[in-house]
Amino acid sequence: MKRAKRKGLIVVLGTVAALGFAACGSGSSSTSGSNGASPAAKYKIALSLSFTGNDWQSEAANLVKAEAATAPYNKLVDLHTDIAGTDVTKQIQTLQSEISAGYKAIIVYPISPSALNSTIEQACKAGVTVFAYDSLVTAPCAYNIHIDQYEWGIYNATQLAQYLHGQGQIADITGVPGTTVDSDRQKALHDVLAKYPGIQIAGSANGAWAQAQGKTAFTSIFAAHPNVTGVYAEAGCYAITQYLLSINHTVLPCAGEFSNGHHVYMLSKALGGIDLQSSSAGSPVYSGELALIDAVKVLQGKKVAHDTILPLPKMNTADLAAKGASAIGTNPAKGALVFDPSTVPPGTFGDFWSPLVEQGLQATLNGTSDKISTAQECAAVTGCISQSQIKLDSNHSGGN
Repeated sequence: MKRAKRKGLIVVLGTVAALGFAACGSGSSSTSGSNGASPAAKYKIALSLSFTGNDWQSEAANLVKAEAATAPYNKLVDLHTDIAGTDVTKQIQTLQSEISAGYKAIIVYPISPSALNSTIEQACKAGVTVFAYDSLVTAPCAYNIHIDQYEWGIYNATQLAQYLHGQGQIADITGVPGTTVDSDRQKALHDVLAKYPGIQIAGSANGAWAQAQGKTAFTSIFAAHPNVTGVYAEAGCYAITQYLLSINHTVLPCAGEFSNGHHVYMLSKALGGIDLQSSSAGSPVYSGELALIDAVKVLQGKKVAHDTILPLPKMNTADLAAKGASAIGTNPAKGALVFDPSTVPPGTFGDFWSPLVEQGLQATLNGTSDKISTAQECAAVTGCISQSQIKLDSNHSGGN
C-alpha cells in the first residue's frame, strides 16, 4: 500500500461508514441447481442460523458458502441456508424442519446452549450430524467449534485495566444475551474487575455484536456518564471511536473485537491510524467454515473431535506497532491484519483465516470461492485444542 493511501485511511473509514453497516438478509438459499434438486452424490447440509444483522454473522455465512463452492466440496455438498432469528422456539422449529427434510448434517449457530438439546438429540438419532460453531450447545452428540470466550474476556478486560492504570469508569457493551459467548465474556470482565477495585462499570447496554448498535449502546451510557474513561466492547470499538472523534472528544481506550476499522485506528499516525490505545481479540468467523470441512469428514466416515477450541487471535496497540507496515495487506496467510478500508468495510472482522481453513478475503466479503491455502488438522496448528467432549466448569457457561 502506498504511503499516500495509508494517510487517507481514516478519511476513507468515515466515508465507508456513511454508506451503512453490512447486514445479512433473511430467508433461505441453496447451492443446488435452479430446479432445486440435489444431485444424488451430494450431501445435503443445512447452514442453520439464529440471529443475523451484523458483520460477523454475514461473514461467517459467506465463508461457509464459499467453501461449499470450492473443490472438492462443490462436488460433495448441496448447501441450504435457514435463518430462524433470535427466538428459541423458532430455531427449534427450523431444526425440526431440517431433520424432516433429510439433511445429512446441520451446521448451527445456536441461540442457547441448552434449549436446543432435545431437538439436537432428535437429529442425532435420525442420523444427522450436528455442528455448533462459535456459541456452544451441550447436547453430548453435537460437535462444537469455538474459542475460549472466557479467555477472550480475560485478555481484553486485563488489557483495559492496564491502560487505565487500575482507575476509572467504563462502559460495558454486551453481546447477544443467552449465548455462551456473551455470558462467558461478561463473567470474565467481572472476574478481572474484582482484582481492580479502582475501576467501576458506569453502565452496561446491549450492542448485539454490531457496530451501529454498539455505538447506540455506548451513547446511551455516555449520555448518563460523560466521564467514562474506557470501553469494554464485545463489538463496536470502531463505531464508538468514530463517534468520539466526530464530537471532538478525547478517544477512549477500547478493549474489543477484531474488526478492520478498530485495527486501522490502532495503527500509528505514520501508517494512517490514530494510535488508539486498545486491545483486540477475535472469535474467528471461520469457525463455520471449519464446521463444514469437519462435517464432510464425519459424513465420509472419518473421526473428528467433538470439541475443537480454536486459537485466540489477539493483539494490542504495541503488538500492531511492532509489525509496522507489514501488518497492512490483503492476504492474512501472509501476515495481513489490517485491510484497505476503501475496499474492506470497517466492520469487517479480520479473523477470517487461519491454517485450519482455506478461504481468503473475497470469500469473506462476497461468499465467492477464494482458496488461499489448504486446511491443516488441529494437531498441526499452534493453539488449537481437540477434546472428546466439552468440559464443564464455573468459568464457561456452556463448558470448554
